[in-house]
Amino acid sequence: MKEQGQAIDAWALIAVVVLGIIFGTCALSAFGLKTAGGQAGAAGVSWSQFQDPLEHAFAVDVPRGWTAKGGLFRLGYSDERPMLDLRSPDGSIEIRLGDVAIPSYTVPNQFHAHEGEVYDLGAQARLIVARYRTGPEFAVLYSHARFGSECRNPKPDSANAGLTVPDYLPQEQNAAQTSTGQIAYRCETPDGTRVVFAYTRTTLYQGIWQVQTMVSFVTPPEKASMAKSIALRCAHSLEISPEWLEYQKRMDAEGLQYQRMRQQGRIRDLQSQVQQFEARMQAMQSQVNAFERHQAAQAAQVESFTNVLNGVTPTTDPLTGERRDVWTGPNANYWVNGLGQVVNSNSAPSAGWRQLQPN
Repeated sequence: MKEQGQAIDAWALIAVVVLGIIFGTCALSAFGLKTAGGQAGAAGVSWSQFQDPLEHAFAVDVPRGWTAKGGLFRLGYSDERPMLDLRSPDGSIEIRLGDVAIPSYTVPNQFHAHEGEVYDLGAQARLIVARYRTGPEFAVLYSHARFGSECRNPKPDSANAGLTVPDYLPQEQNAAQTSTGQIAYRCETPDGTRVVFAYTRTTLYQGIWQVQTMVSFVTPPEKASMAKSIALRCAHSLEISPEWLEYQKRMDAEGLQYQRMRQQGRIRDLQSQVQQFEARMQAMQSQVNAFERHQAAQAAQVESFTNVLNGVTPTTDPLTGERRDVWTGPNANYWVNGLGQVVNSNSAPSAGWRQLQPN
């Protein structure tokens, strides 16, 4: 047991170093540095600037008159999650860059073998155990997790696929695997026909993988061109504060010191240093939870009644931690594969299927 404990400690420190590399050198990779030759944006749209209100980490152009929410949500020394959520004045278009709900992932190993398991690094970060998903796989998973509860009868929409989203920061040169993927489809919602789009880049580096680029939107079909132009303008215009990058380097260094002492059982020695920080992290987690509750509040008011009428069973995807509604079936369990296909069966159909957790 002692040897196993030492192995776990060593692996945890490796994870911390990798997180420092990924977050420190590719921080805010879901947004990135300003790119030369950025998009002009939708014709006739005037622009204002949105400043990250939480850590002043970035500034980005947003359409004037639109509702803009988000910022740099910090859940640990090396667990910072940027997001920008835009909504048009009439509420018909929603565009999102990044997503605070997406954590970092660690591939299964001998100490953490089960997908969906939380690997807790304390005040450093919280990782979710999951095998690496390629960009195309994650785009499908994310689109279903985010839009599936309201989007019915989806049909592929090739006319709105093919959006080229730039890599905002240099990719890790030693990455074991990286890929991009996107999905576009039309579906029926309570507000009428909508086009749904999601673009992702995932990158695997030394057993830890992240969604380094994320752009998604939902829009009426006749406004899809505007949604794409605005999404690209926002992405191209975003600038990271050099002062924040220096601040993040210090946070990574403090986090590594914290993790070493934590693994050595010397956390009491750090109590005065980390107590205030952990209090801030708890407050930030409350903000994140409040944001997610606000997003789901309206649907929750009629959720139970609607589920009964539609024959829907709410479940949670262990990969993303997100809700996923599935058609109620006669068997005990629900399984999903990398393509987002769901099967109602008492046992796993075959390898590559993971079990959804009923809520």
